[in-house]
Amino acid sequence: MSEHSHNHHGHAPHLDFESPQMAAYAELEAEVFIGLTAKAVAVLNQVCARDGVNVRRVLDIGSGPGVGTCSLAERFDPARVVAVDASATMLSYVTARAERLGLAARIETRRADLPDDFAILDAADVVWASMALHHIGDEAAALGEIRRLLRPGGHLALVEMGEPVRVVGHDADLGRPELWERLDAASVAWFADMRADLPGTTKSADYPTMIAAAGFELVAHELLTVVLDAPLDLRARQFAHRHLRQTQARLADHANAQDLEALDDLLDESSERSILHRDDIEMRASRHLYVARA
Repeated sequence: MSEHSHNHHGHAPHLDFESPQMAAYAELEAEVFIGLTAKAVAVLNQVCARDGVNVRRVLDIGSGPGVGTCSLAERFDPARVVAVDASATMLSYVTARAERLGLAARIETRRADLPDDFAILDAADVVWASMALHHIGDEAAALGEIRRLLRPGGHLALVEMGEPVRVVGHDADLGRPELWERLDAASVAWFADMRADLPGTTKSADYPTMIAAAGFELVAHELLTVVLDAPLDLRARQFAHRHLRQTQARLADHANAQDLEALDDLLDESSERSILHRDDIEMRASRHLYVARA
């Protein structure tokens, strides 16, 4: 369930999803926050069991490097899970991960650039779309396409942004009061510009409204949260460092230069104050999960 594992890679001007570096970053992020994916998949499984859904085929829309794909395959044994993504690099990570985990017999990959390629996808009992829908210009129309992909009684699991990833230590504002609030506002501006650059972009309503308009019945909505307490393990430290480095680069045209420079205090690998060396750094993240019945 990666923050950057979006399907519509070809039209996101600030993010290169074909690069091996981005695929590795997306995999690291998904592994560090695997608790979010585990919670979401568990809720989906419970809802499907309650509603009597015979899950034989799952589409993972915007699969990214496949952390979610493999979690779905593990939970919905013996269903076939199809990882759908526009990036050949991301799909190569899916294949490698499935092989490592002994899931290759039930996981396949399909390269598709959505929304144009919805028509080439086959029907499924479950569609999983994690942090992917907001990279399609017309989200409402995409939900309608997903509705048509689902077999009668099938379920959509939509995972979208909650609170931003937060990396904090004891000196939370790094000497600049309300630093993170300003960076959050800059991220909102960056996101609006990213959305504006997408082909066919339209103004989106809130997700429950769009889900209902697409012909779904919303049967579950949860805010899932994971907190990684200090001290972070090595992989979490590495992700936190890379996340803030990417934040600096991404917000170069949207944030106050002094606010971005304040992050240098956490990013200087030679400093004892670096994220990589400190024991007081913690992280938290949250996602909205919507489960809807066709």
